[in-house]
Amino acid sequence: MTLFGRVSPAKRAWPFRNGETIAISAREVVHSLSNRFAKPNTMNSILRFSTLAIALFGAVFSNDINGQGCDELFISEYIEGWGNNKAIELYNPKDYGVNLSDYQIERYANGATSAADNQKLQLSGIMPPNTVVVIVLDKQDPDGVDFEAPVWDDLAAVASLPWNIWACPVYAQNNTMYFNGNDALVLRKISSNDVIDVFGKVGEDPGEAGWANMTQNHTLIRKTNVVAGDLDAVDDFLVVDEWNGTLWSADDTLFTTDIVFDNLGTHTCDCGTSKVSDRVQSMEMEVFPNPVTGEAVFVRSAETIREIVLHNLTGQAVMHQDALGQKTMNVSMVDAPTGMYLLEVIFDNGARVTQRVVRK
Repeated sequence: MTLFGRVSPAKRAWPFRNGETIAISAREVVHSLSNRFAKPNTMNSILRFSTLAIALFGAVFSNDINGQGCDELFISEYIEGWGNNKAIELYNPKDYGVNLSDYQIERYANGATSAADNQKLQLSGIMPPNTVVVIVLDKQDPDGVDFEAPVWDDLAAVASLPWNIWACPVYAQNNTMYFNGNDALVLRKISSNDVIDVFGKVGEDPGEAGWANMTQNHTLIRKTNVVAGDLDAVDDFLVVDEWNGTLWSADDTLFTTDIVFDNLGTHTCDCGTSKVSDRVQSMEMEVFPNPVTGEAVFVRSAETIREIVLHNLTGQAVMHQDALGQKTMNVSMVDAPTGMYLLEVIFDNGARVTQRVVRK
């Protein structure tokens, strides 16, 4: 996984269909289910990076640490917006990289005290120091409606960057990212089974508008003085103490939908500020055949390859293969069932490229 950047969103209007309305007060949004899936009539073209290869090298950051903390990942941004616009941003304040496969996000729905297996999302990749990774609900069909409506193009642009993660496209298989504002989220370290951070309060249903009327139809950013996660899953969730919130609103007197993604992809706190240098290098890579009809897929690149990891669409690594500095690799698909996969290629220079591969 390379370093992490930000994409500045384009502005857009938000008209509603069939005379549907949204009533907005300072901290409350009343809406119908269909309103939550309405989308703008005019959309910028969604940025696609199906074969994008970008390598970012070197981090630039300050490390003025005040107090305890700054020694473990924590949730730095939370987006529960209209429709399927849902995202979680994690921040790594450490001074070394972290293997994300040792972490998972868990959803405790509607006051539940346990999370089912399909409400646990194991992450993947290597997260460099002082960077963020953004996990976004995988809804990309431009013709999708209602529960399959696509995320907005600004959010899709961030999610499609190779270091970020599209997750949970099929609800029945994994619905971790389908939180609705009244669901608690837990970030857990798998190897130790420790709770690393909590959003919400496990076992409590705060109602439709969420905790403090701030966790539904809001973008929340962790305050700069927060340098560690909440380790207690059942203590009171005091939103205003740790989070700054922006209500999603298209009201003439409170129009915010052009700024709800402004901070996504970067984070500032007393541990430091996540930034990336301006050194950008494009990588050239071929993956063929695709779709895969035989027993293997071939990867060819001008740069030497360190390793290749095959992920299923829930983010789990299902195959790992060392390349030992080769430029051409034969990746076995013999044990891969029919379906879509994410093929992650990690180069010796630290760059990473992710491409979708279909197994027929």
